[in-house]
Formats: sequence, C-alpha cells, structure tokens
Amino acid sequence: MIHDPIPLITSLNTVDEVHLLVGVSSIKTAVSRIDACLKSGAKVKIIIPPIFTNNTTFLNNNNQIKRIHDIFSENIANNSIQIFIRDFKLSDLTTLGRSMTSFVVDRVFVNLESCDALVQKEIFKQCVKLRIPLNTYQQPDFSTFNLVSTYHDDKSGLQIAITTNRNGCLLSNRLKRELELKFLKPYRISEVVSNMGNIRSQLLIKDLNKLSETNYINSLGFGIDEDSWDSHKLNDFVSEFNKDEKFLKLQRSRWLSQVLAYYPLEALADITLDQLSANFGTEKNNTELNTTDTTKNKSTKDDSNQQLSKILDLSNLSNATKQKTGRGSISLVGSGPGSISMLTLGALHEIKTADLVLADKLVPEQVLKLIPEKTQLFIARKFPGNAERAQQELLELAIDGLKKNLKVVRLKQGDPYIFGRGGEEYLYFQAKGYNPLVLPGISSALSSTVVAGIPATQRDIADQVLICTGTGRRGSLPENFPEYLPTRTTIFLMALHRAELLVDELVNKRNWNYNAPTAIIERASCPDQRVTRTKLGDLADVVKEIGSRPPGLIVIGDSVNALINNNDNLGGREKVNEDQLYTINEGYNELYPALDTIIAKLSL
Repeated sequence: MIHDPIPLITSLNTVDEVHLLVGVSSIKTAVSRIDACLKSGAKVKIIIPPIFTNNTTFLNNNNQIKRIHDIFSENIANNSIQIFIRDFKLSDLTTLGRSMTSFVVDRVFVNLESCDALVQKEIFKQCVKLRIPLNTYQQPDFSTFNLVSTYHDDKSGLQIAITTNRNGCLLSNRLKRELELKFLKPYRISEVVSNMGNIRSQLLIKDLNKLSETNYINSLGFGIDEDSWDSHKLNDFVSEFNKDEKFLKLQRSRWLSQVLAYYPLEALADITLDQLSANFGTEKNNTELNTTDTTKNKSTKDDSNQQLSKILDLSNLSNATKQKTGRGSISLVGSGPGSISMLTLGALHEIKTADLVLADKLVPEQVLKLIPEKTQLFIARKFPGNAERAQQELLELAIDGLKKNLKVVRLKQGDPYIFGRGGEEYLYFQAKGYNPLVLPGISSALSSTVVAGIPATQRDIADQVLICTGTGRRGSLPENFPEYLPTRTTIFLMALHRAELLVDELVNKRNWNYNAPTAIIERASCPDQRVTRTKLGDLADVVKEIGSRPPGLIVIGDSVNALINNNDNLGGREKVNEDQLYTINEGYNELYPALDTIIAKLSL
C-alpha cells in the first residue's frame, strides 16, 4: 500500500547560522520569521528590494523598513541583524554566509510579492542546487521546508509543534490556542484535520483548479505557513450582489475558512462538502443538512464532559423529539459575551428546555456545550457574501420547527436588541402569528469594557457612552458618524474588518484625534480573550499586523487608559507609549472556573 509522504518535523540547532530573508512583503510574516530565527540563535540578514513607481522609490518601502528598525533596534545595533536595501542577487546565496560554510547562507526565507514569481523560481532552483533549505511565503512549490505552529512553555521548555500538513493555516492556529487553554483534551483532532483536508482537496479540484488568483486563495488560509496566517482578512466584506463566475467558484472555499474559525471544534469532524454548497438556501432541500449521527464517538470519561451537539438532519426533525400538542413557541435569547458566568438564568432555562436551537455563528463553544444532546442544533451560515440569505434560512427553519410544535430558541451572541436583528426577527414572527419571548443578554458592547479593565464612564474622564456599528446595510460604512468628544467612550461593533476605512473616515474626514486611546477587545470573557491597546490613527496597521480573533470590537476614548497607572503594570495591562505601536494583554481568568461543570450538570 502506497502512502503519501509524511513531513519530517525536526528541532534544529541553528546557533550562529546565517539566515537570509529576501523581501518583507508581509510585514507580519517578516517579523515572525526574524523573531524565530533570532530566538534560535541565528543571525539574520535581510534584503529589501526597493519598490519603484515611475522611477521613484515607493513610500511603503520606507514604512516596512522603519517597522523592522522599531521592533529590532537592539538586534540591529549588536549586528545580529543586517539590512540591505537593494535588489536580490543569486550570488547573495554564496557570499553572505559565514566562513565556516564557505560563505554559503544556512537557510533562506523568501517573502516577496506574488508578482515576483520568476524571482522566487530562480531562488528555488539555486537553493536546491546548493542544498540550502528554503521557505517561500505561501508558495509550497517553491519551498523545501515550512515552519509549523508551535506551543512553547517558557517554564519547562516544552514545545509542541502542530501541523495540518497544508490542510489549513487557520485550523492550526485554532488548535494551538485550544491546546494552550485545555492541554490536549480529547477533541477528535485527527478526525477534524482529516475531514477538513478532504474537503479542502475536493474544493481545490472542483472549485479552484482552473483559477490562478493566488493572492485570493492565500487569503482563505490555504498557505503553508501555519504560524503566521494573515487572519485579519478573514471577515473582509463580500458583496451579496452581482457575483461573477470567479466569486462563485471561490465562495465555498471562503466559507470553509469561516467554518474553521467559528464552528465548534468537534463539529468540524462531521462537516461535509455539501454543507458548503454555493447555492444553499435557493432550493428547499439545500436548507437541510445531511450529516451523520456520531453519538458513538462521545466521551464517557466524565458526565460533565458532554460531547457537543452535532448539526443534524433537519428533515428528520420531527423524529428527533416527541410530538407535542398545541402550538410551538419561539424565544429570542441573548447568550452574553461568552463566559458561562455571564449567562442569565432565563437564558440557561431556555437552552436546557429547547427542542431546536438556532445559534449565531459567534456564540462561543462553551455556551453551545450546555445544549442537551437530544436538542437539535443549527449554526447560522452567515459567511461572507451570504448574510441575508443565511438570515432568511434561519427564519424559515424556525417557522418549520414551530409548525411541528417545537420549542424553538434563537440563540444570539450578546443581547438580541443590540445590533442583533432582534427587533426585525420579533416583527417577522409576530407577522406569522407567534409572539416571541425575548430574554436580554449582557451586551458585549458593555461587558467587554469591564473584562478589559476599561470603565465606560468615570468622573472627570468619560460622562457618556455611544454604541455604534461599523457595518451598515450591504456592508457599507454607516452614513452618520458622531463627532469626536474627549469625554465620550465610543464603542464600534462589527468594525474590525473595516478598520482602514473606519480610521480614514474618523481621522481624515471627521477630525477625530489621531492619538485618541483605542482598544481592540476580542473574544471578550472567553479564555482566549485578547485586549490590544493602541492609538486611533494606528488602528488599521495594528489589525493588519496582529490579525483578528473574532468576535471583536473597538473602544475609543480616554477611558481606555483610565485604570492604568503610568508607573506600573496593572494586571498585565500596559499603556501605549509614544514610541510603541501597541500593547497586548492575553487571556481572561474566569472568576468561577468550576461554573461550566456545575451548569453542565443542571437539569432545569
């Protein structure tokens, strides 16, 4: 039996080696590569080809150089980093190395624009000839090795490398975070990777084999460099109208990236290619999911460690629950920001007694775990370019359930009436003859500030709060933006994927303060919470560099730094100084760590 080759994962001793980096097209990847090489004990030499437009050096080139100087100033000063601003020459491979290797460099990282394919090919040929290990960013055909996503424990020195063998960069990063937080709990990971790899292969054959738009494909997470996938593009706006043939062919691949980012981890083992159908929702049978029942795989180690509810066949919904007399019922339930401790008792009761739960894709995994196994679960397919159709699909599924006399729970992240379409859904069901029960949830707009150490209001600092959306109808920016007030805390939801447009609108067109303290709060109250502090004018650059960890929001105002003492680091939170681009605080310490176990055992 012939098996595909299995990549060899090694721990390399690179002390005193010379690593050559050619180009800094992706600054995030460049920084990651440089940092990894330096930590391994190697010296780094960087060649940055000048970019010319009408024979004039393009200004963005200087921005990239400045960013590297800012981050690695100490290493440049002690000569562990050397930078050359000039075009690359093949002779660099045999002249920039150390004397021990006859000046042949030890390792090469290529990070050029995709338009430089000919240069990438020539570097590849020469490196193979000289047996120099080579990594070309997002180009497996021009690479002889790739770096894998790695978990490192500073205290013990433990390192665990995770690779999906090119089955998806986003999945690898997701697995790394889960590993850090839960330490290798049994999540059926091998099945997840296998299934996602098979679907990806099918997509490449069915949808992408005739396309050559490499940049677009890379943005979906199909590259090889799993440690630095550029995830800030995950939620780029996609129009739902006037879709051309190219878009339709790539649509399922884009949606697969969304599934990897949002769906419960174990559920990924059972997703099928049919569930990513480009025309789902246009025909009746396309709203029915056809996954297999996998209850035979559930864990029996502990009653509290229940397997997540699977996305089951809704065409058999009537057979999954006991038929009841009377009319079905519908409730719109807010699940809060993410932490189980912030879930209301009313919401918990509705979740535990539902026959069918229709959940937003942003409802976190720990809340979905509370859904009993007998309850049918459907997760919204609000992927880029499909929000309106997916919303209609949810409404139709709810009506189908109500007609079958089921208790239907529409489970929403945050609060139903804070940019959650709760009012629209209320009117829809009312028009159909049903009066929904609406249960409020703690809005992420206000709870996020608390868990991030930001008082939305405070005397002499902020006397008002304004909650805005960063995405209007059909993905456009809202028409009416507020004026800038130093004493106001302004919170933007659904805006991170439009950070560049938002900054341009606020700073350049509406004269907001460039240096206004700004915070990016992601996965609020979840174990992998991340709080990034920066300045408003730098927001877009920060999002590009650090990527995104949805769901997230933006907080602007002096309240961002209200609880931070200039002279110390309070609870790991740091104020952004003039010479800093941003600071990051990772993680959220759940006040009641055993609460999820207790609630999981409740039977209401």
